[in-house]
Amino acid sequence: MGKRERILGGLGALLVVAYLVFMPGYILQQPRDWTLKKQQENQEPFSGIITLWHIVDFKPYTGSLGTWLSDRAAAFEKKHFGVFINVTAMTVEECAARMERGERADIYSFPMGWGYMERFMALPELDVTMRPALAHSGSQDGTAYGIPYAMSGYFLLINSRLEQEKGVSLPDDGWQASLQAAAEQLTFTYGKRNTQQYGLSGDPILAALLGYTGEVAPYSSFSGETAAMALADARAVGDLERQQSAGKGFTFRALPLKNYTDLVQYLGIARDTAAEKIPYIQDYFQIVLGEDNQEKLLDLGLLPAIELTVELGRLSGMVETMADALQTPKVPNAFLYQRYQDVLTSLAQRALAGDAQAREELTERMKELVDETQIQ
Repeated sequence: MGKRERILGGLGALLVVAYLVFMPGYILQQPRDWTLKKQQENQEPFSGIITLWHIVDFKPYTGSLGTWLSDRAAAFEKKHFGVFINVTAMTVEECAARMERGERADIYSFPMGWGYMERFMALPELDVTMRPALAHSGSQDGTAYGIPYAMSGYFLLINSRLEQEKGVSLPDDGWQASLQAAAEQLTFTYGKRNTQQYGLSGDPILAALLGYTGEVAPYSSFSGETAAMALADARAVGDLERQQSAGKGFTFRALPLKNYTDLVQYLGIARDTAAEKIPYIQDYFQIVLGEDNQEKLLDLGLLPAIELTVELGRLSGMVETMADALQTPKVPNAFLYQRYQDVLTSLAQRALAGDAQAREELTERMKELVDETQIQ
């Protein structure tokens, strides 16, 4: 090899070494530069955490509404770099304990009857078409303080074994007219210890509104087979069905309550939430109320709050039954329901004990909450 070739070979080797030394750093720097550029392009006026407390009073037929809200938060965070929505699920009691300690959230996902409107700020306009029955249920004097986003319904559950043993035959449609007689027939004592078998369990206010007179046992009496019937929500139906699938539990019938529900979940903004967070919260609400996301509520056995324009061909089983029963539901005002809750509970207990005047007052009070309330 000549001198010229050795010089060229040496230069080539130096170039290779230089490439190996410097190029990896250059290559690694490019994504960093691109990321920094994107961060600068997507810089938000606000960055930080928006807190959302999901307060649970009723649950969906299956799954978790808190997880559903978290999934919508993840979609929101992809749109807004550096802005995060922290969803925390808790019971009504856990929420009360946190508030006693001085803790607060920016957003509340709350059930009907949880909070007074004074806790919330007036909501900004949202580009959604709500179901007519829900449209104003979170409003007072024409101003929205809570926006509904999910709805469930009630069922009358009947223990099939006891129904057959006592010769009770409740019709699938119009069962309310036969509820009193069926409950009386299914109320008895048995065994040497005269163990009490209750005819009806579940929600006492609902029982009184349906015209029932008599004792209403806790729902646990039905799941424990010491009550023959129960007024319960869709989650109770789902839990019992899952027990059956696992080879446990007992056979039962579930008859939907038509045209009424107070099982509605709302979103509201805390009155003292920082102004810089409001546009982001509004965008999150738009995501939650988007047609695609509202349709996904059906997977949980919940009904959407908006008018869907898509074909709901995948409705089946309990969800289809509930959707049919709640096509045009009577829904109380969320904040009036909270204001009158203690009164409703007291009137219901008196009505169940046979006080005709209390039953009349209960009906009149409900008419204040829902125009021309009729549970039929």
